[in-house]
Amino acid sequence: MRHNLSVLALVAAQAAGIAGPALAAPAGEFVVAVHQEPQDLAAQGAYKEINAPGLRNVLETLIATDPVSGEYVPILATAWERVDEKTVRLTLREGVQFHDGTEMTAEAAARAISFIWSPDSAFTIQEYAGPGVMSAKAIGPLEIEVTSTEPDPMLEFRLTLTGISSAKQIEESPASHFSHPIGTGPYVFDEWVRGQYWTASANPDWWGLSAEDAYGETTRQFETLRFVFRPEGSARNAMVRTGEAHLATNPSPEDCDAAEGNDGYSCVTGPSDAYLYGRLDQSLHAHPALEDMRVRKAIFHALDYEGIADLIGLASVPQGQLGTPDMLGFDEDLSQYDYDPALSRQLLEEARADGVDVDGLVVEVVGRNTTPRVGSVTEVIGFFLEQVGINTEINVQLPDVFNPRVRIKGYAEEAPRAMMQVHVKQNASGEFGTNLLGNYACPDIDDPSGASRSSVHCNPEFDAKLAKALTLAGDDRDAALKELVGFLHGQYPIIPLALLDKGYLIRDTFDYTFGVDHRFLAVNVTPAEDS
Repeated sequence: MRHNLSVLALVAAQAAGIAGPALAAPAGEFVVAVHQEPQDLAAQGAYKEINAPGLRNVLETLIATDPVSGEYVPILATAWERVDEKTVRLTLREGVQFHDGTEMTAEAAARAISFIWSPDSAFTIQEYAGPGVMSAKAIGPLEIEVTSTEPDPMLEFRLTLTGISSAKQIEESPASHFSHPIGTGPYVFDEWVRGQYWTASANPDWWGLSAEDAYGETTRQFETLRFVFRPEGSARNAMVRTGEAHLATNPSPEDCDAAEGNDGYSCVTGPSDAYLYGRLDQSLHAHPALEDMRVRKAIFHALDYEGIADLIGLASVPQGQLGTPDMLGFDEDLSQYDYDPALSRQLLEEARADGVDVDGLVVEVVGRNTTPRVGSVTEVIGFFLEQVGINTEINVQLPDVFNPRVRIKGYAEEAPRAMMQVHVKQNASGEFGTNLLGNYACPDIDDPSGASRSSVHCNPEFDAKLAKALTLAGDDRDAALKELVGFLHGQYPIIPLALLDKGYLIRDTFDYTFGVDHRFLAVNVTPAEDS
């Protein structure tokens, strides 16, 4: 396959007076076409690449998951150790500065961690919270202790999600924290033009330029990064095809097939920690008909899961749970729900005969327009449900409309309602603990900031067993989580629709390394060997 000059090579050629091929992007700028505009650029958003694409180029974590080995590696912390079941002690990297010129001291790092994980901050990262409340304190100039109020074997994992931002900004200008990130990363935030793009420039003072244990490529950096918001897959595809962008997220299988026949760009794919689900209301504020398990069971068995996976593309059918066999708590004895429309009709008829208002039930199948292929998926789900006699309404909404509706406060305002949220979510933990807490713990209308703020399930017995399971470790944790996963399989609260691979369209000028969490880091983009 033919390779063009890299952006950096083009800069050098132009400086030497050598003519090179023209690119639509400015010299020295790496352009990424992403499928969604950030919800915000707050440091807490470093955990969610889907909703804050590219943010980790500006904001770094204390430790991270290596994209190749999957092991924890040092970033802003150089070492860490367990003190006890509630505490991790970390040694911080010396000589690191935030982009505002302030020093990353232990006090500053502890302030950032406590701010992000405080329940008072009410950040969405709480859905990845553990059994207790996390906080941090300095115990020396470059030493901190991160502590949970309850035993938490996943503290290290939660630190891989925690973006460290300027303590000065948090103290003096907390409002700007949401739109102007100030971190320690290899790129410094420039501007966010709403509805169009956000940009960042190379950080000449980045610690990684001289550290022997820095992550990624440190000898070559782009002058600037530009993240262009293009929810339409065809638009992202066109940007890479014409050279206007160098990387595009979430191509369709058709886009990847087209790339095989084109010089200049390719499609690269790999497994991910993301899944597509249908969260079916059965919480405190659901339509009464959904309280009947026969109705929920009918909905689950009305769907052709293989057909849905084929429609999505780069997807596979889950094994009846929101996870993969390598995850702690996975129940290998479970299987995906059968596609059995005759059973669905029979269950609905039984419920109707017992006085359940099946005919008055209208299930709103709703998705966010930034979820790839959500229009087709919601339509086909609606079609399958209508075929067995369940009335539906199909909605695809903008994030600023959809997001508030999937929080528990939104449920209460619309109660009673019947909603199936078709949504993509990541689970980078490698286990079911955070998955169960964020998706299945009983929501509390008086605490709309809690970990279960988006849960559609409520079972006090389940909650008690989950609270215990989250304090366990090793085989005991695996067994306790597996029991809960098996219980949920028979409760029909959330439909595991598909496990998702992910892909990118990338100019042949570059190589790109990524892990299952698919976090875009420019230091993992390198010139192709034969470019």
